[in-house]
Amino acid sequence: MGSIDNILGKVDTMMKKTDRFLEEHLPEEPPIDYEKEGVNMEHLFVFTDTTMTYNGKSFMPGMSIGELCEIFGHYERLAEPGIFIWDSMGITMVSDDESGKNSAPVSRMLIDWNIDLYGAISEDNIKWLKNRCPRQYFTGKIVVGGAVLGRGMHMDDFLKKTNLKFDNNPFPLLYYCDLYDWDYTKAPIHRREEYYTYMIRKSRDGTDIETFDIAINSRGSGAPPYEGPEYEKYINIENQ
Repeated sequence: MGSIDNILGKVDTMMKKTDRFLEEHLPEEPPIDYEKEGVNMEHLFVFTDTTMTYNGKSFMPGMSIGELCEIFGHYERLAEPGIFIWDSMGITMVSDDESGKNSAPVSRMLIDWNIDLYGAISEDNIKWLKNRCPRQYFTGKIVVGGAVLGRGMHMDDFLKKTNLKFDNNPFPLLYYCDLYDWDYTKAPIHRREEYYTYMIRKSRDGTDIETFDIAINSRGSGAPPYEGPEYEKYINIENQ
């Protein structure tokens, strides 16, 4: 038995070395030709599992609307308390703080290529929803996990190219990616169960992309992504 175990151990070691060699010597993917792929260069969004940038400037949910206006320019319309819209860009930011102060933290950001108002059963509902939506859609594409994403694309094509893992279970039209590798010690969120999520909504017929959504998510149980001193400090203040 000992000799068989020894042989199996050597085989396992050899396979691991082979896998490591193949990973290290895989041909590098050519860089994305942004212009050829139709990426919006005026409003360049690049998202990875650890970074979010707009025209090279880092941003993330949890930042205040005042801080985000320094990056994106001042919002063009306050649709409702807590709903800030850049109509000319097709961008919406949402805050649970409806005070309108610059210090209000933003919990959600949306890039819209199309908004399907199907299911709005009355004219009043449609009017209300339209007011909460950008008056123009985002043009061109963004970069998500090393792959371009935008209108005129099939979701399956994007999933084959991105290096992020999206899951649409149990919602067939919504694809989620939880950012567990983010450095939450430096994130402007303060509760230990919170983390960031990317969400992509595809069209009802499955042939197009409608929205890219960045949000603060929360889980009620399980190991939190971060339990550092900043969280303890925040929690202690809350409990005083």
